[in-house]
Amino acid sequence: MSGGFKSYVNMNEVEKAEPEVQKKDVKKIASEVFGGPLEPKLLPGELVIAEGHNVLKFDSTDDFNHGISGALFCTNFKISFVTANRSSYDLGELRQRNQLLSEHDIALTCVEAVYQVWNGKKKRLPAGSNIQGRVGILEIHCKDFRILPFSFKFTPKEAERNVVNAILHHAFPTSLDLLFAFEYNPGKNLRIGIADTPEFRAVKDWERELSRVNPSGWRVSFANTNFKMSDTLPEQFIVPSSLSDHDLNNSSPHFVDGRVPLWSWSHQNGSALVRMVELRTDTTQTQYLERGVLDSMLRAIESTHPERTKASIIDLGRLCPSPKYIQQAYYKLRDLCMPAGAEDFWAADQKWYSLLDGTKWLQCVSACLSVSSAVAERIAGSRQTVVLREYDGRDLSCVVASLVQVILDCHTRTLVGFQALVQREWVVSGHRFTDRLHHVHTMDRESKESPVFLLFLDCVWQLLQQFPSCFEFTETYLTTLWDSARVPLFATFLFNSERDRYVACMDAKRDKNDNTSPTLMPVWDWSLQFSDQDRLLFNNPLYGGKLAEYFPEHPSNGPTVVPPNPTNTLGSFKSRNKWKSKKKKQASASAQVSFVAPSTPSFNGPLFPINIGAGLKLWTQCYMRWIPWAHTVGGGPPSEYFHQCLLVDELHILNMKIHSLEMSKPDQHNTSQESGMFFTFESPRGFDANDSLTSAFPYSPIGSMDRKSIVGTPLFSFLRRMSVSSYNGAAANGDD
Repeated sequence: MSGGFKSYVNMNEVEKAEPEVQKKDVKKIASEVFGGPLEPKLLPGELVIAEGHNVLKFDSTDDFNHGISGALFCTNFKISFVTANRSSYDLGELRQRNQLLSEHDIALTCVEAVYQVWNGKKKRLPAGSNIQGRVGILEIHCKDFRILPFSFKFTPKEAERNVVNAILHHAFPTSLDLLFAFEYNPGKNLRIGIADTPEFRAVKDWERELSRVNPSGWRVSFANTNFKMSDTLPEQFIVPSSLSDHDLNNSSPHFVDGRVPLWSWSHQNGSALVRMVELRTDTTQTQYLERGVLDSMLRAIESTHPERTKASIIDLGRLCPSPKYIQQAYYKLRDLCMPAGAEDFWAADQKWYSLLDGTKWLQCVSACLSVSSAVAERIAGSRQTVVLREYDGRDLSCVVASLVQVILDCHTRTLVGFQALVQREWVVSGHRFTDRLHHVHTMDRESKESPVFLLFLDCVWQLLQQFPSCFEFTETYLTTLWDSARVPLFATFLFNSERDRYVACMDAKRDKNDNTSPTLMPVWDWSLQFSDQDRLLFNNPLYGGKLAEYFPEHPSNGPTVVPPNPTNTLGSFKSRNKWKSKKKKQASASAQVSFVAPSTPSFNGPLFPINIGAGLKLWTQCYMRWIPWAHTVGGGPPSEYFHQCLLVDELHILNMKIHSLEMSKPDQHNTSQESGMFFTFESPRGFDANDSLTSAFPYSPIGSMDRKSIVGTPLFSFLRRMSVSSYNGAAANGDD
């Protein structure tokens, strides 16, 4: 209810009425509830392409029984449903509110597929097609695992056709220049607040990174200025000091895409982490010459080590899942987490663990963590320089290089440090975001699409779960970053390379005919999306760096050496890909470690995670936030987060009072929010986390509370953090 007016339309009751009565009811609802014309909130440069009124938005989990009446708009940025109905949250102020996309909005590039539902049958509508007749119910499947059904039963036919055809044309752009990022016009007064996050497009950023890590024998190279050496490398990058830019230019043609080996990171013991591609096989040069180029590069890399030890070459193509394998696993995971309705959900729940195991997604996560941990151990423990070799160096080398640094370098676990890591190892180093995230609709989609970056975020989430006090940011930050990769406004995740970004800007500049380049926004300016209050959701109350302010003498705040986990061994991905065929054996083996928590280092120490089934979880906040049956009210991590915030805020208040007493000054504390916590002692009186928070906080609403309970089901056990391997044992015994 909102303002005393009925906000939901019961389709069963409307169907029984006469046609004239139906029209009258709809008009009455529109007049009483809406109280005026409904219009979407538009960004600078955003235009409405088509609109339809008297549209019903259904809850996909309610079998199309109830809908919210409103207006549906298609713009050059999003699909926007506007209604006068209040937020479906009982406490709407607790929801993370995006300033670019409202609760019922979806970015065009987040649309996965569009279906027509007619007489109980579902038909996929081709991208770019034109619909002439009635659609009935339009079901939009989103890349963030949402399903949004809309009914045009009471919408004029012409408006219905215009909206549907606009969605089919604009949700599947065929070129990058059609994305909203090139239309966005924030004005000259916009101040981009990303000063703390280096973009590595200027030499000072690379020099600052070298100064921070302080490696010996490395320098910034300018060999790729104006992308004259490689189309996929950044204009500046770090190479061994013994190699001149002339040497690099001579060696470049022998490597795939001209990508000479480049530095990622160095340990304080002198060992380095280097990324390298394969030698080209289509050149006319002799094999002897090719081998000589490779040897000279390796000698230069090894010369940077204080002991001149031989570098260890890690073949990621053999040790990690391929992008195609990752994509197939992701498709299966998406199907599992997007039930068509209650019947499908409860049918899947009966064999939840088998279905989850069948997706192979957690195997991909396990493989990446295992390889990264083994590489980290060689660098930190064995003092070896490691060279990560991948065919073109733009997919799994991004994953492993980044994870190694998260494991070994505490700076990358801070918010700014992590963002700088993504910018350096992914964005400017040429990860193919355009192809892998399928921003542009092409015929060869299956050969290019693969959520490699999303897999990396899942791996970081696993580390966060095992070492919650070692990260400055929260899982909500990671989920928000996961979502932002689908928004066609941020240049951070739009291009395949820095050169593609440069060319796109130059082309757009020529098209404008006003000698101005488009304002391409970086995702790191979070103030564009969220208020100051919502950005507090990114702050981890358990972060050791934060707690060290209150307990500076605590022994856990000093550096520690964590022994490598015995599971961190290198082996081919195929040889480890045997979870399903050896359930009993794995269940027996994992039972011995299922209750063994990973070692707890200081917040600035190295992390070596458990990377087998017993230590891995499903990222439920990200993947299952839109499924109300999977939510628990007043429980789960959000409830823990609530109490952790209150404790840290109380510590902050006490610390301020102690400081005031020591200074013989009155208490100058103004607001609890100074502690940086989302929940504070100034929260509304009467707020009860047990009644107000769900396990999906801060995302989806509670939903229908008369739904069937999940207590006692396999999914409920999983959400209670029961290990996958424990259930595999039951499945192997026929209890599935």
